Amino acid sequence: MILSIRTSILTLITLSIYYLIFKFNLIDYLALGSSILFVDYGDITKALNCINFGYSSYSDIPEGPQEMGCRGFSYGPIILDLIPFKKNFFHFYENIFPIILIILFSFFVISIIDPRKKIILLLTFLSLFNPATLLMLQRMNIDILFVILLIIISYNRIYPINWFFVIYSFLTKFYPFIFGMIIFMENKFRNKINLLIIFILILFSSIIYIYFNFEKYSYIMNSGWAMGLHYLFSIKTLPKIFKELFDLHYGFLLLVIFGSFIYFNIKLIKNNYSYVLKLDFSPQEKMFIISANVLIFCFVVFSNAYYREVFLILTIPYLLRYLSNDKFKIIIKLIIIKFLFNFLYILFLNFETHYHVEGQRIYTNSFLLISFAKGIIDYLLMLFLSCIVMIKNMKLAYHYFSFKFLEKYY
Repeated sequence: MILSIRTSILTLITLSIYYLIFKFNLIDYLALGSSILFVDYGDITKALNCINFGYSSYSDIPEGPQEMGCRGFSYGPIILDLIPFKKNFFHFYENIFPIILIILFSFFVISIIDPRKKIILLLTFLSLFNPATLLMLQRMNIDILFVILLIIISYNRIYPINWFFVIYSFLTKFYPFIFGMIIFMENKFRNKINLLIIFILILFSSIIYIYFNFEKYSYIMNSGWAMGLHYLFSIKTLPKIFKELFDLHYGFLLLVIFGSFIYFNIKLIKNNYSYVLKLDFSPQEKMFIISANVLIFCFVVFSNAYYREVFLILTIPYLLRYLSNDKFKIIIKLIIIKFLFNFLYILFLNFETHYHVEGQRIYTNSFLLISFAKGIIDYLLMLFLSCIVMIKNMKLAYHYFSFKFLEKYY
């Protein structure tokens, strides 16, 4: 009861602060996102409106009136197909549903971190109000929905609902295929036959849906966009900076940084596997394993806008449970440093970051320096997080398949 009251009060305080940040346009300085509020979510409502008028948005050539913007939709069609009462409830989806997502996000984050001590309360507010999180909220990016679904998946015991959310998330944005790891954690006594059946069910359900919407998914796969240095969360940050500073070959630099990440990962795993606790299959551990895998995968593979760092928040509850573990304490300290550094990073972005000479963009030295510092912090945090979660992955693999070469990690 006391926990519920505390959580509710903190949620109301959080929502009040969000309201003030948006009302007085502080978001323009703390997030520096688009001048259009909820611009990413607006793409979904535009596509929904297009469907209501019989137009498709899966093309570079607009259908219907130009002002409707029925073009360039980059999310899987399932996000539109499963919205009920598209016409009658359009006003609700356009204006009210984003507010519900913010309320749920705030309440869930406060609930899972459970800030009873002052330092944990500080960490909670840094999680909710650091510029990366604010950018996600300002744009109302789809990651807010995935974070909410991952929290539900981690705590939910009605397993078919989890499988549905895995399919839904994957068919919306692809990278949440990692959510499928939940089938290995939701029931630790599940045998291999049941695992195989559930895996086939999820896989074939996804394949069948993609088959019937193949043209739309083909368009999504062929319509990527390039990410510059601004707001970047990726292993590619450091190679891009070195290329700008020293005009070195980007491919070679990327290979060196990527190779170093793998090398140091292997070294850390060999030296620290005995410090990582055995699997406990708690909701906190589920969240940690899945969110950390999402972060590492996206960090290594994609050039992400830094609102994807929101998944860091879901690693915190498990790390706090074992704060006496020195390795976990290092990661918590790095997360706090990262969240605090984001304020300094956004401060630099409020000033000139680049200029043009003969049509070529030139970054200022101050921006390259602050981006380099961010790249180093990201690299170190992902390296330590990757070490822990890879050991957890190996423990999980051994739990079900008893591979001999993984025995020492269990």
